Amino acid sequence: MIEPILDKKFLTGLIAYTCSYIPVELLAATGKRPYRLLHGSQEYIAKSQTYVRVDACPLIKANLTYIITNQEKFAAIVGSTGCDMARRLFDVINEFTNIPTLIIDNPRTDRFQIYSDEIDWLVKELNRAFSIDIDNEMLGSIISTWQDKRDLYHDCTARQRSNPSRVASTDLFTLASVYHQGQINEMSDLAENISYKPRVYMIGSAISYESYWLLELIEQYLRIVGDSVCGFSRFSEITVTEPNLAGLKRAYYDQHGCFNKKPNTKFYDGLGQRIAASAAQGIITFTLDYCDAYEFELSRIQKKFDMPMLRLRSDFSRQNLSQLKVRIEAFAELLGNK
Repeated sequence: MIEPILDKKFLTGLIAYTCSYIPVELLAATGKRPYRLLHGSQEYIAKSQTYVRVDACPLIKANLTYIITNQEKFAAIVGSTGCDMARRLFDVINEFTNIPTLIIDNPRTDRFQIYSDEIDWLVKELNRAFSIDIDNEMLGSIISTWQDKRDLYHDCTARQRSNPSRVASTDLFTLASVYHQGQINEMSDLAENISYKPRVYMIGSAISYESYWLLELIEQYLRIVGDSVCGFSRFSEITVTEPNLAGLKRAYYDQHGCFNKKPNTKFYDGLGQRIAASAAQGIITFTLDYCDAYEFELSRIQKKFDMPMLRLRSDFSRQNLSQLKVRIEAFAELLGNK
């Protein structure tokens, strides 16, 4: 539980969140701007060693430094139980800042009631902290606004996976970043950008705001025609059909499955459907250094889908840029010759 926010410096700015299972509509109901923590700056990563060990996840490192450096911007931070390092993030935030934090228990197994109860708890705590009363009447218009933007993005992904592909993933990623930073009034339709390059589907760890260069490099030789990546397009599959709290819970719980859920049958079933719909010729996997949970899945992914697969591993830096370029170019040549 957090107490009502009385300090004026916390009454303006952002309300951060860490996971796609946290409904942004509830955060927006506080009057703050929802802001997904998806940082990967090398400067932030380098400075993080004051707070966490060297072999920590690069995303956690960068997010942590970003928060501590910019703590005056945050009214609160909402997270969910995930990997060990994600939980460690909140320990360090509580140690080095006074930013109020709330953490929901996102069940690893298929337990909707637990998730539902946790969202009820989150609503209660947001009401207490921000002296508001979130109810279905308030949520109706907020849900409609955010759903309209997800629908806009979803329409763009349909053009991305058309054949030929008509939307560049670099443009789509920029649009996703605007959504994740809560600046949804700035979202608009994307310009036509036709590509006949070999088609790939992207899977992997969360991608950072600073990763535009990686997608730009990939699309010099290939066209990404779909993805299941946090920080990119996963959010667009969330469709709230009932504009109330019950509908919000169900839509967020039923989104494209997370690989961390066990058993992760839903993740693989959904992934298979999305890869088939994209008519991809190959798969690119992007995993962060020390993201062992996803790294363990790669062999299973390759065996399950039996497609050419290029494995990319990164700490968000460009140190191996030349090697990446050679490998991506060779993969494009392989797909082009099939």
